[in-house]
Amino acid sequence: MSDFGVYYRGGQRILRGETLYRLSDGILPYKYSPTAAVFFFVLTFLPYGIAKFIWYFSQIFILFLVLSMSYDLLPSKQKKKAAVLLLSFLVLLKFVAREIELGQVNIFIIFLLLLMVKSLLEREEVRGGVLWGFSLYFKPYALVFLPYFLLKKRIKLVTSGMGMLILGFILPAIFYGFKQNLQVIKEWPKTLSLSTPSLISQYDNASLHSFFLKNIPAGQRETALVFSIFMALVIGFFLLWMMLLGRRKGLKEPEALESSYLFILIPLFSPLAWYYNYLYSVLAVVLLISLVNKFSPALKSILIANLVAIGASLVEVMGHKAFRFYTQHSLVVVSYLLILAYLFYSRVKSLR
Repeated sequence: MSDFGVYYRGGQRILRGETLYRLSDGILPYKYSPTAAVFFFVLTFLPYGIAKFIWYFSQIFILFLVLSMSYDLLPSKQKKKAAVLLLSFLVLLKFVAREIELGQVNIFIIFLLLLMVKSLLEREEVRGGVLWGFSLYFKPYALVFLPYFLLKKRIKLVTSGMGMLILGFILPAIFYGFKQNLQVIKEWPKTLSLSTPSLISQYDNASLHSFFLKNIPAGQRETALVFSIFMALVIGFFLLWMMLLGRRKGLKEPEALESSYLFILIPLFSPLAWYYNYLYSVLAVVLLISLVNKFSPALKSILIANLVAIGASLVEVMGHKAFRFYTQHSLVVVSYLLILAYLFYSRVKSLR
């Protein structure tokens, strides 16, 4: 739980009014917002071992809430809940195990974003905006929803989310005072700019850009960037098409499918997308497993094979050589581009 140790240390530092960002931290620097440290400082009142124990079991508990909520958000339920959740859990288990082993915060962020989607479906825009803004305290991943909200004209949601974000930037002033708080906020992007570039082509980085960097001949970084931008535009175009189809067909609760698509864009578009970040696909995996019998036999077979490939991409299954090749070339990206294609097809065929 090395990443939890980083959060705990950040909480200790902000409680003492110390700077969060230090080069002396080496390979495990604090790279999160000052506001995230405000959240984690509560745990520092407990001894580290007890705090780690609480975080570990709370993540497992929240994981089962996330799985259950993902099923409950589906517009229609084609299969029994227990079967869908068990199969989804097995597909995602590799990512779950790594997430919990590191003591990461992604499961909690997914929980907040699923509550946000629930608020969208219930037309509770202010509540959804507060949840969206709160998730941004920890990582900026949910910014991928901003263009979507603007296109949907969810102005109340965006406004309340931005208000929550502004409040978040002010909160650390409780510990620092306003002048030092501004200084710490300035140090945050500087820390990210120092550590991020060297990690983009890292062995287990599985972002869309990393995929092209690793699979286009060395020395062609500009070509990889062009491919990444082009592919991102294509993905965005298909999302827009999905939204237009949903509106034209008058579908109820189109946000569930569209949000599942956006969740996958988090690891695809993030500069630093480690394999376990594909845990954000939980809503899409639950949705497609629920719909699996709605596809033609050929498409159903391909979907099942793809989900098995995602879940079984383990060194124990593939062997060291094949697993290293799979990871080094970020081949999980191919699987998730196929998942996006299935989500788009589901909208075209109005599968629910």
